[in-house]
Amino acid sequence: MKALRDRSIGKQSLLRTWKKNRLYHIWLCLLPMFLIACSGSLGKIHLEDVNTIIAQSETAIEQAHLANAQYLASDTLQQAEHALASAKEAVGAKDGLGAMHLAYNALTQAQIAEQEAMYKSQGNGLNAIIKHKEAKIVALEADLGTADKALEESRTDVKQLDMQKEQLQADMDQKLQEAEQAHRKIFQDYNRIKTDHGYLQSKLDTTQTELRQAQSRAEEHEHQIDQLRRELADAQSSVERAHKVAAEAQTQATAQAQRYSKHIEQLDQSNVLKQRGDMLARKKQEAKAYVQQQRRKQAIRTNSTSLTSEQIASGRAFISGWALARSAKDINQHLSRYTQDATLYQTVIRASNEEQTHLNRLQMVDALKRMVDAEWQKTDSKFDADGESVIATYRFSRLSRNAVSGGIPALHDLWTREVWVRQVGAEWKIFRESWRIYEAVPRYGVAAN
Repeated sequence: MKALRDRSIGKQSLLRTWKKNRLYHIWLCLLPMFLIACSGSLGKIHLEDVNTIIAQSETAIEQAHLANAQYLASDTLQQAEHALASAKEAVGAKDGLGAMHLAYNALTQAQIAEQEAMYKSQGNGLNAIIKHKEAKIVALEADLGTADKALEESRTDVKQLDMQKEQLQADMDQKLQEAEQAHRKIFQDYNRIKTDHGYLQSKLDTTQTELRQAQSRAEEHEHQIDQLRRELADAQSSVERAHKVAAEAQTQATAQAQRYSKHIEQLDQSNVLKQRGDMLARKKQEAKAYVQQQRRKQAIRTNSTSLTSEQIASGRAFISGWALARSAKDINQHLSRYTQDATLYQTVIRASNEEQTHLNRLQMVDALKRMVDAEWQKTDSKFDADGESVIATYRFSRLSRNAVSGGIPALHDLWTREVWVRQVGAEWKIFRESWRIYEAVPRYGVAAN
């Protein structure tokens, strides 16, 4: 509350000072006019006097700029600059009285603008100090609240410590009583042991005699154990020799079995390789025949474009962003680059059978999600322009799920994507796409077609 009261008093003081200075400058502005109007002996206004006032006005305007009046008192400063310009025009028109009036007005307005900017700057500084003090007060209040909370927690801890102290005192008293009882019991036991010492000594003598007899029997038993150990070592040596002979026989039998298995595998492998080679050659011919047939079915392009180099570069950049979204598996960003009526023509070649499908946008979304989730490796890409479209072709491959092993060329799945983009308004959009998917084919010339 005290900070707010000080802030209000400071603002009121600045306001009163600013009003007094403003009235003073207005009086300075009107005084020359009054003197000129009332003095009949002054005669004509001299040009040197007018130029002197104009120079003073320019200096005052520069001082106002240095005080940041263009930000803090822009209206007053603009009035001063306008009056100065008008005074110069009056000098050119040889209006000495008007020029003198306007020059004094410019001087007064510039000084008022400077003072106003200075007062506002001081007011802003005072406001900043007040805000800083208020922030410190808030911080101190927060620290005081934290200290009060810590004090309350300390009081709670002291109460808990007092309770623990009382509990420890009670436990100590109980332990002391138990120790006294134990001490009495130990003293009683000591007396009883002292009484029985004679009896125990007699019993010790008897025990020592029995121990010596037992040691004699133990030495005899050790001699018998040594004899049994020697017999056991001889038996173990015989067993180890028998195991060695058995291991050598097992090794010879295993080697013979491996030779037989290798010979049988070589016989079977030659037949399998021949069958697989025939199958791969047949699939290669079928794939090449299909590619040639598909080339004949493709639509004939115009082989010319109306797009500029800048438009083609923009279209290629759009397609590159589309491809990056697919690589990042960002399906939403990938799909956002299609038009709502985009179409997908899908052709799947599987074991010489060709399946063609036309997919709408919803079906295309499901198909894209399945394909994006799979691990495809990009093998090639190229760009072209035809008509009003930019065309991109991307080729991918992956090891087929039906891939074979055994040292012969593996089978792959090949996926070719061709997208057509054009400008829709100010944006590029994909309006047509075609897929060609080859399943379980050799990775020869098919990927390049």
